Amino acid sequence: MELMPEKIEAIEPWGVNIPFILVGLLYWFLGGVSLNLSQGYHPYFMMIGSYSLYFGMIMRLFFPAKKYLPLQVMALFLLGLPMYPSQALASLALLAVEIWGIRDVRSYGGRFPVNALVLSSPAASIVSWLLYPIYGYWLLVVSLLLYLLGVNMGVFSANLGVKAKFGVEQTPIFVLVLLTLLSHKLLPVVVLGYLLWLLWKTKKMKFNLSSVSTILASLVVTSLSPLLGETVHSFALGVMAPYFFGCIVYSTSRYNYQKVTPIPLITGASYFLRFVNLEASAALFGLTVLYFLYLFKDNLTFTSVRLGMSSRYLKGEPSAREVP
Repeated sequence: MELMPEKIEAIEPWGVNIPFILVGLLYWFLGGVSLNLSQGYHPYFMMIGSYSLYFGMIMRLFFPAKKYLPLQVMALFLLGLPMYPSQALASLALLAVEIWGIRDVRSYGGRFPVNALVLSSPAASIVSWLLYPIYGYWLLVVSLLLYLLGVNMGVFSANLGVKAKFGVEQTPIFVLVLLTLLSHKLLPVVVLGYLLWLLWKTKKMKFNLSSVSTILASLVVTSLSPLLGETVHSFALGVMAPYFFGCIVYSTSRYNYQKVTPIPLITGASYFLRFVNLEASAALFGLTVLYFLYLFKDNLTFTSVRLGMSSRYLKGEPSAREVP
């Protein structure tokens, strides 16, 4: 008797990143407001906001299927609940989604390069959120660095022609990121090492202004942080925000990626302005967020959320096929 092939379940994506991004921006707003009300909440709210962007994008890029919806909703609820250890539990839900997603890919016979930096970040997030009350907020930076450097490797590879590296070849970046646990002032070394690592084994490069400005701005801002201080904010404004915004725009609205160039310049200026006028610095960052939302706006329609794709792609507009 002839055996029927096993039926493969269809993967139905949705815009899982959208509610997370909206929650993230809400917490960034609350974090900014808390500066004038209770500064003790400022770093906590800002980190919840940052992790909301991270949760949303890692699931959108790697585990966007509707079948994971119960765990995705659980992660969203727990992450947005401002009490310890809710964010650690949210990270546990994210790890469960990751394991489920990887098992599904393998069960379908699929293979993919192992981006160890990205795939290790959910487990690192659990540890970071559990232990940050003891070791401080920098522990939360480490998990974000793993994800941001790992996922943006793909962006820079596509736009600059640098060779993508996976698995054990990512070990140098792991080591550099973990070394920042010894001293925050090693952050510039991480960024410089990341740039050299991107160039390693690269034979032919191409030019993209958005990618170049993102990398160079992160290098300049972090390099001056040992002198100026506020290393966490040099990470947030020099690395995290431009790397997040650039990756999000590239992966969801690629036709707008060439317009990302001002973002790292403005967030970098926001860092330097902190030492002159804090309110002006915050306003500059707010302006950057609004500009990002303008570039991202095609993903905020109901249909885009339901199908997980920019409305311009869904309409088949010719301009949406034009990529940098």
